[in-house]
Amino acid sequence: MTITYTDRIFWLRVSLGFVVGASSQLLFDTDYTSGILLAITVYLASYYLVKQVWGGKIKPEDSRKLITAGLGSYALFFLFFWILLFTLGVHYLRL
Repeated sequence: MTITYTDRIFWLRVSLGFVVGASSQLLFDTDYTSGILLAITVYLASYYLVKQVWGGKIKPEDSRKLITAGLGSYALFFLFFWILLFTLGVHYLRL
């Protein structure tokens, strides 16, 4: 079983979804606009990172996958983790 570049992009964005969800909760407690802006900014940064690292190795007909691979999972994991931490009351643990 070989791991393709699309798989790597997918798992990169899934893990970023978890990290950004936790960061949004810890940094922007109830400021929802800033949390969503952080998520959008990190997703766009991941696009440019992926384009620089794996962009030349992906076939030209699959270049759209640089943008779309992992988009839905990133958004869902971001929201899930952000809401989970908010529900558990992690915002009270901030220093």
